[in-house]
Amino acid sequence: NCFLCHIPNPNNEARIETLAAGNFKWANTATLLGTGIVTDTEGELAWNPAAFAPDGTLAQEYVTMQDPSNSNCGQCHGAVHTTNDEPLIETGCDSETATTGEIFAPQRLNKSGMNLQDKEDLSRTWDVHAERVVDCVDCHASLNNPVYFQGTKDDTITHLVFDARRIDIGDYLYQPLHQFAKGAAAQSTVAPEFNNTMRRCEGCHDPTAVHEWLPYKEAHFANVSCESCHVPKMYAPAVQQVDWTVVNTDGQGQRVCRGVEGDPHDINTLITGFNPMLLSYQRPEGGDPLAPFNLISSWYWVYGEPERPVRLADLQAAYLDGDQYREDVLSAFDSDSSGSLDDTELRLDTPDKTAIIEQNLIDLGLDTPRIKAEVQPYSINHGVTNGEWATKECTACHGQDSRIAAPIQLAAYVPGGVMPQFFGDAAVAHAGEIVTDDDGGLLYQPNIAKEGIYIFGYNSVKWVDWLGVLALVGTTLGVFAHAGLRFYSAAKTVHPHHRYERVYMYTVYERFWHWLQAAVIFLLIFTGLIIHKPDMFGVFSFPYMVQVHNVLGFILLVNAFLAGFYHLASGEIRQFIPRPRGFFDQMMSQALFYLRGIFKGDPHPFEKSPQKKLNPLQQLTYFGLLNVLLPLQVITGVLIWGMQTWPQLGNSLGGLPVLAPIHSLIAWLLAAFIIMHVYLTTTGHKPLGGIQSMIDGWDEVEANGHSSSEEEESTQT
Repeated sequence: NCFLCHIPNPNNEARIETLAAGNFKWANTATLLGTGIVTDTEGELAWNPAAFAPDGTLAQEYVTMQDPSNSNCGQCHGAVHTTNDEPLIETGCDSETATTGEIFAPQRLNKSGMNLQDKEDLSRTWDVHAERVVDCVDCHASLNNPVYFQGTKDDTITHLVFDARRIDIGDYLYQPLHQFAKGAAAQSTVAPEFNNTMRRCEGCHDPTAVHEWLPYKEAHFANVSCESCHVPKMYAPAVQQVDWTVVNTDGQGQRVCRGVEGDPHDINTLITGFNPMLLSYQRPEGGDPLAPFNLISSWYWVYGEPERPVRLADLQAAYLDGDQYREDVLSAFDSDSSGSLDDTELRLDTPDKTAIIEQNLIDLGLDTPRIKAEVQPYSINHGVTNGEWATKECTACHGQDSRIAAPIQLAAYVPGGVMPQFFGDAAVAHAGEIVTDDDGGLLYQPNIAKEGIYIFGYNSVKWVDWLGVLALVGTTLGVFAHAGLRFYSAAKTVHPHHRYERVYMYTVYERFWHWLQAAVIFLLIFTGLIIHKPDMFGVFSFPYMVQVHNVLGFILLVNAFLAGFYHLASGEIRQFIPRPRGFFDQMMSQALFYLRGIFKGDPHPFEKSPQKKLNPLQQLTYFGLLNVLLPLQVITGVLIWGMQTWPQLGNSLGGLPVLAPIHSLIAWLLAAFIIMHVYLTTTGHKPLGGIQSMIDGWDEVEANGHSSSEEEESTQT
């Protein structure tokens, strides 16, 4: 119907009524009602002779053909409002807009005529593109429009990035294609050969130029679609549930809407809006970023094998006798004996109700009638906003209340007790569960871990955290218990006096390396804890902590490299390598000292010297720390940081779901090590002597002659 798209005010209502009446011949002509070209006399359409010239051509003043406007597109494709002068009023939940809640309009929400929640604060527009005078056809252009023509790799040489050849503008004006550029909406089955022929957001906007505040930009752009943040909320009602297991006296099914409190057809009803569901969507061009969807659940009768939907006429016959309910239906459904059925009564919420309708359908000749239920995701791509209205708060996703993991209601009730299944496009990930809420409705609860998504601040492996906390708490309790016993024994027992010597134990570089390493590891644990549990540390900026954590990580890496070079070049590496001969006995001697001898004031079993600074237990601990824990922590940290630059490497090792828990577990163990390490520095003859020696380099060590042979052996080595 050319008129529907190419005249200013097509009469789509008249066209629909004409089609419904079966008068197909005049359907296109009915679109011209109101233009003066066609008249309607007692239901009969006729051409207006005054609109034509003597030669039969249309008079000039009636020639109003134009390029399609947004209003033309809105005749079929949802709510469109083109003016700021007239308040937008959209009621109901049964138009094309209702599948998603999308409204394409330049008007600000607080200037509309709709009863929006917190309306006075909603100074944003319905869609920023409409506000900036971007029309529907600017994105959904004719596929041979030379201005927008891009071509595809299927049409041209593989190495060609841009094809400068295009149709002449005159040829295009004479014969434009009526195939339009389109995206790849999950619900769309029309013209799949033209999917992904329109520009996406990145085709017009350079996201890297305006997201300097965003950590891990490339990782976000690869895993989160633009719409996920720039369409954070829908402010119009949308369909939640469609129930075609029942019909009302108008012969229509039941419909439940989301984002509205009460009857959506009432202009006074409060519209609360809703947050779209974020699901991974596999794009035709590659990648599966999170994208916003509305989930619509549907129930309907089918029959036979293979199954076919029950005709509306048959369903109406199973419920209605003329324009009233059948007696058997009214008897079973009318719980308050009012003689009519309200929305809460017109439901298949008991086995008896379901059995009656099933039997009525069987009586109509339908074989094995049964209820089928499905959930269809509907892509949301309009309703775009920017600036302060877009999602910019990191904790909106990176926290225990992450919107990515937030459930969404699918149904207020379950017709026939039949649980729905996801339908259609397998490109939309739906690894979550459909669960029943306390009111008997249905919720979809995402399971992002099963979908292979790991979100810092939300995801965690419980056993890793419990093991880490157990190690930390166990170490702390052990330290307090051991310190308490030392204090008790010191008060009850007179310890023998030992001879001490003042020795220059630690060089300047060793001390600098040690304190820098200690400070960096402490800050890494602290910032990592904020990233891991941001809800517990709301006073700190999540993105700032991420950046600080990354900087500290590279400082640790450089410091570790320089320290490794120093210890290798100076030979100090020998300090950290246990010698196998007699090591087990020496380790047991040291352990017995900590477990028994230290409480009696016994001398240390091994004298400390610049050539042998570590006792056997320290050697074993540092051997594991420097050769296992720290390297593994550095490797996993670098791989996590590198997920934005070379994700293939990290993904080949399991991606964030594997790397992040390992990184977290080692962080817990390092925290426990720090507590133990600090405590053990107090086991000398002065509680702060160990720390003081790492400040000025001088240490007071026992000189009891217990380990002279070992020191001599160490020197020879």
